[in-house]
Amino acid sequence: MQKFSHQFLTAIVTVFTLCSFLYAEKGILVVHVSNVQNKPISGVVLSTRGDGSGGTKTDNAGKARIQLAIEDKPGNWVSLQIVRVLSRKDLVFISPWDRRAQIPPFENESDNFVPVVLAERGDRTMLESGKALLALAEKINAGNRPKTLDEQPSEEDRQQVLAEIAREHGLQPEEIDEAIRAWGEKAKDPYEKGLANLYNRNYPQASKELSVSLSIREAALEEAQAKVVDVATFLGQSRYEEGKYREAVAAYRKAFALRSDDVELMSDLGNSLYMAGNYTEADSLLRRSLELREQKYRPDDPTIAFGLHALAALLRYQGKFTEAEPMFRRALDIREAQLGKDHLDVANTLNSLAVLLGTQGKYAEAEPLYRRALDIREAQLGKDHPDVAQSLNNLAELFRAQGKYADAEPLYRRALGICESQLGRDHPYVAHNLNNLASLLQAQGKYADAEPLFRRALDIREAQLGKDHPDVAQSLNNLALLLKAQGKYADAEPLFRRALGIREVQLGKDHPYVASTLNNLALLLKALGKYADAEPLYRRSLGICEAQLGKDHPYVASSLNNLSELFRAQGKYADAEPLYRRALEIWETQLGKDHPNVASTLNNLALLLQAQGKYADAEPLFRRALDIREAQLGKDHPDVANSLNNLAGLLKTQGKHADAEPLYRRALDIYEANLRKDHPNTEKVRKNLNELLDIIKTSKKKKKE
Repeated sequence: MQKFSHQFLTAIVTVFTLCSFLYAEKGILVVHVSNVQNKPISGVVLSTRGDGSGGTKTDNAGKARIQLAIEDKPGNWVSLQIVRVLSRKDLVFISPWDRRAQIPPFENESDNFVPVVLAERGDRTMLESGKALLALAEKINAGNRPKTLDEQPSEEDRQQVLAEIAREHGLQPEEIDEAIRAWGEKAKDPYEKGLANLYNRNYPQASKELSVSLSIREAALEEAQAKVVDVATFLGQSRYEEGKYREAVAAYRKAFALRSDDVELMSDLGNSLYMAGNYTEADSLLRRSLELREQKYRPDDPTIAFGLHALAALLRYQGKFTEAEPMFRRALDIREAQLGKDHLDVANTLNSLAVLLGTQGKYAEAEPLYRRALDIREAQLGKDHPDVAQSLNNLAELFRAQGKYADAEPLYRRALGICESQLGRDHPYVAHNLNNLASLLQAQGKYADAEPLFRRALDIREAQLGKDHPDVAQSLNNLALLLKAQGKYADAEPLFRRALGIREVQLGKDHPYVASTLNNLALLLKALGKYADAEPLYRRSLGICEAQLGKDHPYVASSLNNLSELFRAQGKYADAEPLYRRALEIWETQLGKDHPNVASTLNNLALLLQAQGKYADAEPLFRRALDIREAQLGKDHPDVANSLNNLAGLLKTQGKHADAEPLYRRALDIYEANLRKDHPNTEKVRKNLNELLDIIKTSKKKKKE
């Protein structure tokens, strides 16, 4: 490494707020400037941002005074800035890494100061200084925080953060990266080791080291309160990345208790609470964060869009679609106006708005938004970027929901290829794409093709994220659903139960994801005829959804529908019907009268009425379900075939054989075109058609006789 003179080495300086000749007094911050060897530096003028005035220049002993604003009290946080340097050196902040300092008591105590490190821009001795490398790691890790629920940092984002910080310090990204990694290998302090592991995305080890560091620093909270905030924040970030959301909440709470006016911490804590299933508190924090942003910034500032996006994502999950949509649209307007229509943040909001619309069955509105987001990402990042893969995956999911399997598959495969080539075959994003492609193959009845993909996704997640990560539970759940679909109940049940155990431990026993797993396990038990075992699981699932999401949430409707199906299977028609009707009312209110989920419950309610011989009541429900599915999903969707088969069955029961036959034939054509030839649904319709043809043939024969 290039050698530098002593004059260059003195460019790295440390600022302290106490000296032997200047005394602390009310409204005054006393500073002492020195280099990393604690040698004083003169001629530096610092001030606080806001209403505080500038300070005096540091004297030969490195001492100066800063006038604080009237409202600044001991314990408050202020942001420091360099006003000027008389030597005309171009200095940048190193520590505090975020320039925030807590005002000490206004008494003449020797420890009433805030340490700060400055460095001369472009001075490569920063790459040899432990203090400087520590601060650089703090800045980079902070820049890599998950943005919102929908905006996790991509590899491109990480490289951009590194490049921006390198540019700020007049260094090259590669040399900072190399220096931090080398520093991390030599580090002994648990905080330094934790930051280095977080930088390297070794989250389990980062959490371990930062936990140790947090315990140490909490013991000396009064002396190092600012650092407690930093450590707790980074520990929360690492726990969040591990999928240990309740532990992330605990860490973020410790930071937030010491810095409750920090809108970024509010967002971090709010997002973690959301993932942990505490929606009420998450909603409150994200709303407060947005409120503070709107008080502080102009209405069209991009930070307002950030707050809007974060809150809208939570509302979307809660099923509050009418409240979420205008927030997403306002965030989109702000980002387009302030950042430009081709900015990557615009693509992120387009994508999230499209997810909202797709959830409501507004596929025609969602598709152009997905396509525009894809176009932006391809133009800005290149066609082989992982964020492009995400857009391809989202568009494919939209096609899968509509039964456009032939359109979806090449997009899934291209997304998978990008992630494998750019991130490596064992990256968690690869597992995500494998999972979605496998789900598509399963929907087509290609079980033999789907199973190895589900299993590979599970292996990757266990290896990369740990055997108890929530994403592992998702893979276990999906593989179990596939095995159930093949009738391999004995193989599926332990996977469902393991997924349930992971989610209960990591997310809490009342999390909606726990409700989802309970529901799937109950479906398996129902298929085994274990109705008495299935019912309490369905009821617990329903109770969780009602308590956590509200009695009118779409997930509640799903639980009601499934419990009704159990009652129908047992012939408990009087118990089933009011639940079906309540589920139908929720679907229609929350998603609209033409949503595919409305069609599903109409279909199930019609089957119930048919089983009771109420044919006149059942037929209009079957026909309405068919109309919705044809309009929303297309005339060749497998769900349309399901409606055709059910309506044909009702007509056959009433002896309307001539009306039933073309419906069976059309259903068979749809299944054969979309599913494998021996798919259970295909075989079922073929059997129904053959039975009908035998009846017609016998009837004709009798007439001739």
